Amino acid sequence: MSVVQGALRGLSILAVADHSDSLERLIPLLEPVGAIVIGVRTPNAAMEYAAAARFDAVLVDVRPDAGLRLLNQLRDSRTASANTPVFAVCGERHDAQYRASFAAWFPKPVTSEILVPRLAALPRPSWTDLAENPA
Repeated sequence: MSVVQGALRGLSILAVADHSDSLERLIPLLEPVGAIVIGVRTPNAAMEYAAAARFDAVLVDVRPDAGLRLLNQLRDSRTASANTPVFAVCGERHDAQYRASFAAWFPKPVTSEILVPRLAALPRPSWTDLAENPA
């Protein structure tokens, strides 16, 4: 199965990973198909970006306790991204309850064939913001 070029065109994604190698593997799966990706290494940095911009999706690849804390902080926030779908990127070793807390989860190692079609189906509310508030 090949991934369609431009499948994620304009989709804004906040990627949070506590290891730089995870971001280095994740971002190249998303940007070539058109996604706009902001990669950060900590949940605190993710919350700063969520307060400043609206994202269409959040991908979380951090320790389970930090991932759930970030998910709850985001949901409880008054940011434009408070209701954004949040996806976990995790191994099978993470329990089912953790994985069920997120909109969906992607198994490691994540591939573009798994990641892109799921994200391509998302609405792009960040585009609405641009149309309503042109620069």
